[in-house]
Amino acid sequence: MRQAFKWLNLFMVIALFSAGVAACNTAPARIAQPALAAPPVAPDVAAVSNVKTVLRVGTGDSGDGLRPHQNIISQFEQANPDIEVRIEPVAGSDYYADLLRQVAAGNAPDIMQIGDDAVPMFVQQGALVELGPYIKGKYPLDSGIYLPGVFEPGAWQGRPYLLPKDFSPLAVYYNKRLFSQYNIPYPKDGWTWDDFLKTAQALTRDANGDGQPDVWGVQLPAAWPSGFEYWVAAAGGSLISEDGKKLEGYMNSPATLAALQFYADLYNKYKVAPPPVDVKTFGGGNTEFANALAAMLISGHWPQSDLRTRGNIEIGVVGMPVGKVRANVLFWSGFGIYSGSQHKEEAWRFLRFYAGEEGARVWKDWALPTVGSVAESSGMTKDPIEGVWFRELNYLAPRAFVFTPYWGETAEPALRDAMEKVILDPKANVGAALKQAAQQAQAALDAKR
Repeated sequence: MRQAFKWLNLFMVIALFSAGVAACNTAPARIAQPALAAPPVAPDVAAVSNVKTVLRVGTGDSGDGLRPHQNIISQFEQANPDIEVRIEPVAGSDYYADLLRQVAAGNAPDIMQIGDDAVPMFVQQGALVELGPYIKGKYPLDSGIYLPGVFEPGAWQGRPYLLPKDFSPLAVYYNKRLFSQYNIPYPKDGWTWDDFLKTAQALTRDANGDGQPDVWGVQLPAAWPSGFEYWVAAAGGSLISEDGKKLEGYMNSPATLAALQFYADLYNKYKVAPPPVDVKTFGGGNTEFANALAAMLISGHWPQSDLRTRGNIEIGVVGMPVGKVRANVLFWSGFGIYSGSQHKEEAWRFLRFYAGEEGARVWKDWALPTVGSVAESSGMTKDPIEGVWFRELNYLAPRAFVFTPYWGETAEPALRDAMEKVILDPKANVGAALKQAAQQAQAALDAKR
């Protein structure tokens, strides 16, 4: 997982999608406006159709991140000489918008890579094939090969539409050098919110006495609603009702209030976290941990390979601290078959290879493998660092988007606004901010239903 998941920036995609969703339900001619890039021309397969079936694979990965795709494709083509696979990378935040334009034009790739919170959107657009009949069909797949909680994000309303590519829960990185320098014990699995706070306080240091920390206890990911779902779950709450209809009473519940108050206090009351460089940017634009100016960092698996190469950091990784309950949340991407594909059976043959055990043997060198046997045989589950990510799968709480396809359009923006307000303004009333956010989100959700 050399690059941060592009789907973590889904809120940018939703803005694009909201402007283009109407066009996605109309004839292709309505989409071909001068303001939009023309959809890519479909490969001319006529010349090779008597020899091979050509499959197109769309991915948001690019650059070095394409190497595992290419390795898997090469292995598959050697074992399946009747199929040729062509990768179609789309870099940048326009990936979903480009896919939706291709879907609307009837010209999308046979296989599409989708991030977890975009699954409901693409399913409701009719863009993906339900995989249940294929999983039990001529070329069956045992979904039990996958690690706990890793298969489920590809489903919508109990029906599978995508197979997993990669994933990450959250965890806490810590710099062993700073802990040793200040004689602070390393955090241990099962530590609590109170332990986390005390550790952050002990590591926040003002060495020159100018009133500003020279070392911060923890670098936080700023106003990141998806990551904040962990804090709510650990406080024993949920941001939305299970029937997907109620936000009021959930976004502003006592549990959510307790979670946001604690999170804001880390910035403003306890002052153990550096202020966000840009509160609207994922992660806040902060780099203190990477520069050995913060002792801990809350994040996913994504920056780990880079952090391990930095000479100023000796990293350790520990599970998220326990609040009222032990909890975590999952970030995920997977592959599905385009509903308009003319080669669905061949696409399935490739998909079960791509996202199955054969593919996982390649993905493991780039990301956390989704297949249990590969994770075990590689020794990753017993590794003192990598093993933490696998153990955290035992504590997953459902993300809010699984209860409504409108989460990203209605509730997430309102929650982000509330988070920004209380992070930036130490005098902000957390309860009032959440009440306003819940009312705004509920009105937006009611308008969609």
